[in-house]
Amino acid sequence: MLPDVVNRSEMLRAARAQAILRRWEEFVGPALAAKSLPDKFERGTIWVAVDGSAWAQELRMMSETILQRLNKEAGEKLFEGVRFGVRARRGLHGEEPQAPTPVCDLEYEGMSIREIAERRLRLLEDASRAQQ
Repeated sequence: MLPDVVNRSEMLRAARAQAILRRWEEFVGPALAAKSLPDKFERGTIWVAVDGSAWAQELRMMSETILQRLNKEAGEKLFEGVRFGVRARRGLHGEEPQAPTPVCDLEYEGMSIREIAERRLRLLEDASRAQQ
């Protein structure tokens, strides 16, 4: 019975998705990862717990970019949608989130959340291009 369950394509897709989502900070940057955490993957949709509505809105505006990065890492269209909700952050298996990477306040002083997010995305894109 167990081999039948493990071989099901949706089960394999979920396992691949969870392995990628454990590296959430790589795809959204430390500032946004400190405020959000994916807590569920179901049929192509990622459910992300976010600390506040302003952060959820920022992530919603970046959802297409996030999905593109995740799918690029997966090498296929594994991630089809993402939902952000304000709720307590728990990991994919209910574990407490790891301590967030500290963000230097002086680096972002005077910037809006949107400006910080855009800057972090540019830095991630530059780092990604440098690795290629």
